[in-house]
Amino acid sequence: MTEASHTCAGPGAALPLRVLVVDDQELLSRGLCLLLDQVPDIDVMGEASDADAAVRLVAEHRPDVVLLGQGLSGGDVCRLIKSAATATRVVLLTGGADGPGPDPVGRAGADGQVDKDSPIEDVAAVVRLVAHRAAA
Repeated sequence: MTEASHTCAGPGAALPLRVLVVDDQELLSRGLCLLLDQVPDIDVMGEASDADAAVRLVAEHRPDVVLLGQGLSGGDVCRLIKSAATATRVVLLTGGADGPGPDPVGRAGADGQVDKDSPIEDVAAVVRLVAHRAAA
């Protein structure tokens, strides 16, 4: 599956922070969408499971933040996302079986990181921090 055939946000949702979830693990991606949809100030506008779909969705929808799975977090993917929409920020999903690796944010050119095992409140806090830091 290249991208979800749905968006995770409900119809008519117009929340301030637009987020795209990108991960090659469908369970993680869908779970994040469902949990983030419960956060009042975050609008999950969709999900993608590969770099091509992510770049296309970023260019079309210009989300504020992309949550990018570590399996897809190479510097090239991050640069492609940022070139598709220069204001979009990237937060790496690290940890789990992938392990954090040495300086994953610097290596990928991302704006922040959050561990996959973090509570959803922490994920939302990192999304807000990165998005608001970019707006400042």
